[in-house]
Amino acid sequence: MDSEIIKALKRFGFTQQESIMYVTLCRHGALTGYEAAKLAGISRSNAYAALSSLVEKGGAVVASDDTSKYVPTPRKELLVTIRRHCDETLEFLEQHLPEEQPVEMPYLTVTGYQNTMDKVRNMLRLAQLRVYISMHSGNAAQLKEDMAACAARGLKVVILSDADPQISGAIFMHNAAGTGHIKLIADTREVITGVVDQAARTGQCLYSANEHLVYLMREALLNEIELIKIRSGMSGAEPEESPTRGK
Repeated sequence: MDSEIIKALKRFGFTQQESIMYVTLCRHGALTGYEAAKLAGISRSNAYAALSSLVEKGGAVVASDDTSKYVPTPRKELLVTIRRHCDETLEFLEQHLPEEQPVEMPYLTVTGYQNTMDKVRNMLRLAQLRVYISMHSGNAAQLKEDMAACAARGLKVVILSDADPQISGAIFMHNAAGTGHIKLIADTREVITGVVDQAARTGQCLYSANEHLVYLMREALLNEIELIKIRSGMSGAEPEESPTRGK
């Protein structure tokens, strides 16, 4: 668990050594540089350097009654500071980050499990009108919270899968999606399709906002929906909403 905490702290500007020192102080309370180095299993020189920079970044303070000891900033206070700095940075970027120049939309290959899931989640969170999703139930389970958020915002959410993810307000249709299979169309504006294997932590998908590919994908998905309707005797009707709607 500590390794994951350290990895998370590094995402917010702390170095590896600073993160280790902060976790060590939290675990053991006020410590001298020598004590912290011994408990963390790193050299004293690295420990003292990390503690000094940790103090500068607001992650620790020097004890007033013993200037040789370092005390961690309370976790709630540190999190408030990190959140405030993140909000300030995001606000700055929203105001000053230059807009991308319009170009003919390329076809992009997204590789890696985390990169692919991040891309899918971003598409869901940025969608404004509707999302059509065809995926294996294993992937649907990983994305259930994001799909539910779309439905809660009033978007039309249509899910084709081998098992109903039970999302209130979403429309579910049963299909035999292969393991790892994923296909998403957001706002008839962008698409992503490919395979994401949670067990192997691998993924590779094609993403594009190219209008021709979006059109082809949309037509293919609509044809898939029509076939499902025919097989289930729903021809001419809207697919049913999840039975959890309104609960």
